[in-house]
Order: sequence, then structure tokens, then C-alpha cells
Amino acid sequence: MMDCPITFRCPHTGAEVDAVLRQPTDACRCETATYATVPCAACTRFHFIHALTGALIPPTLLGPASWTP
Repeated sequence: MMDCPITFRCPHTGAEVDAVLRQPTDACRCETATYATVPCAACTRFHFIHALTGALIPPTLLGPASWTP
């Protein structure tokens, strides 16, 4: 595993948030999507981020808003 610093925009507050993702090494990569749960300093919630691309999964794709703590 390799640590990779990223910056993403919090979908709830719009703030830019710095985080560190643990990315799989070349030997561990597979064709399926791998997502990391990242704590957000702006809204104190967790967001799901694609481990290889750093793309944030929009909350609308995660299901009802009541699922978000």
C-alpha cells in the first residue's frame, strides 16, 4: 500500500479538504473499483473516494440521505 495525499471538495459544505488515501500497489490492483472511507474535516462525516482516481462518490449515488450520519 502507498499513501497518496489528495484534496477533494466536500459535497455538503463545498470546502476543499486535504486527506491521505492508501492506494493499492500495482500487484494488488484489480479491475473492480476500490473505495476508501475518508473522514471529512469540513463536515465531520465520512465520504467514499475511489482509491485509484481520487474521485468522490456523490451522495446521491449512496442512497437515501437518512443513511448519512
